[in-house]
Amino acid sequence: MVDLPMIPTVPRHVTVFVNWACNLTCRECWMYGDSAAESTWLEEVKRDQISLEMWNGLVDELAHGQKEKVYLTIMGGEPLMHPQLVRLVREAKTRLPDCNLDMSTNATLLPRYAEELVDAGIDDVYVSIDGPTPEINNPIRGRKSFERAMDGLKALQAASRKAGRGPHIALNFTVTGMNYTYLPDMIRLAESVGVKEVTVGLASYFTKEEGKASRAAFEDATGRPFLSWAGYCNEHQHADIDPARLRELMDEAENLTDAVDVLIAPTRYDSTQKSRFFSADWRHIIRESTCVKLWAQTTVLPNGDVISCTTFSDTVMGNIRDSSLSQVFHGETYRRMRDTIKQGLQPICHRCCELNMDIDVDPALYAHQ
Repeated sequence: MVDLPMIPTVPRHVTVFVNWACNLTCRECWMYGDSAAESTWLEEVKRDQISLEMWNGLVDELAHGQKEKVYLTIMGGEPLMHPQLVRLVREAKTRLPDCNLDMSTNATLLPRYAEELVDAGIDDVYVSIDGPTPEINNPIRGRKSFERAMDGLKALQAASRKAGRGPHIALNFTVTGMNYTYLPDMIRLAESVGVKEVTVGLASYFTKEEGKASRAAFEDATGRPFLSWAGYCNEHQHADIDPARLRELMDEAENLTDAVDVLIAPTRYDSTQKSRFFSADWRHIIRESTCVKLWAQTTVLPNGDVISCTTFSDTVMGNIRDSSLSQVFHGETYRRMRDTIKQGLQPICHRCCELNMDIDVDPALYAHQ
């Protein structure tokens, strides 16, 4: 009899949306962007924010349940709009000092919190910018967002110099049809401001047909309506992307300078393949047959809901107000979702930015039986 590998007691990779509130209205955002009205997102949900008690309970469970290094990611909304964000960072690094704690932020509020964040010990800060100049960035992310983000970046760099230590800083750039021709200029911007890494993501988006075709499988697994995909129906933003030009730009960006590391997700594909991401061809190029993150990563929402798919807020597996994270991660709903995706990806999965996460998972866990 062959011993099968065990799903870990708690996942090593945990993303926590600490709030939903945001001070920007980025056009590609599923909550506040072009297609947000389609997602039937409730106004009262946008006010949710994780409590200190819930955060500490989660961190303590991760500390006691995981023997390997834990990777903890803070997201929002805009995380810095959480009134206790610095306290959350400090508590995590005190209770789970060996964890890698990172945060994605639009950086506009960093001048207020940079020194405290550095002192609290955050490990990585990803500054999201959608263009190398105000003229490109601001029509996508909002008025003065570029200038304010640059001020926040400078404040974080200054705080790190003052303390003699600080987080790793990277620029985070989401490729859309509104900005893809400026990809190499983002690398030049990073070099000019002393940032040594640019993470580039190809924007997740889905058609209404793909969303509707995926509802039955997801709803059978969760026992609830699956509707959040509608906020990502941004085909119009990418309709004019020229794949040949996108390939050239990705090659140029990756070979522009040795001073900046450029990571273009999905990382397991070359530029010729990735250049077809926004076309119908992508579904036939993609090699993944399942989503391995279901066995190694999970996401917690501000109200304690645990979701299996970071991209989709209504893939609810359980809630840590009622159960431990371990109980949810090993529960019946998670089992049904794993069984569903083990049989093959749904149409909604193919252009999901989470699908290609580089997480090591024993293939025996998700092998098709």
